[in-house]
Amino acid sequence: MNYLEVEHLQKHFGDVQVLKDISFFVKPGEVVSIIGPSGSGKSTLLRCCTFLETLSSGKISYMDQLAVSAEDGKRPVYAPKTEFRKIQHYFGLVFQNFNLFPHYSVLRNITEAPRLILKKSRAEAEQTAMELLKKVGLADKAKAYPCELSGGQQQRVAIVRALAMSPSILFFDEPTSALDPELTGEILEVIRLLA
Repeated sequence: MNYLEVEHLQKHFGDVQVLKDISFFVKPGEVVSIIGPSGSGKSTLLRCCTFLETLSSGKISYMDQLAVSAEDGKRPVYAPKTEFRKIQHYFGLVFQNFNLFPHYSVLRNITEAPRLILKKSRAEAEQTAMELLKKVGLADKAKAYPCELSGGQQQRVAIVRALAMSPSILFFDEPTSALDPELTGEILEVIRLLA
């Protein structure tokens, strides 16, 4: 079984074709990197795979379940609502600019989605969050707010937030581009640990 399968994906913004006939699959345990110059469509590809962008044509499947398909000139067709929601739980996305809620503590940033979406109890969500924070060396920052953290610490919190949803696939969209060189090494080490 493939965790993710992308078939003949194309993406247009008006007359500009950003993605042209992209096909690949990801098997359990694989680490895949998408490398290319700025503006080559790396983020657009990730946004299509996480349904933040609609595809112009092609198919995307998770765990052998078709999530979306599109033909040129036609609107994309998504899996039925209940199945699509289930598919959305298969992956997590870590953005390059953290996207933490500034008015929530670190702990609440991590526990909010598991409580609201996965219906976990507060105690269960907090236990998972604390275990993950320990793994990335931030257990002592659980009550801190994002403005009290360095960029590297905020990015580690963003990674923990994604992991708290127990995804099968974790996407990273240039997770070190907003960091200085010292903090970049810190985040790359966390990613290596996850892999």
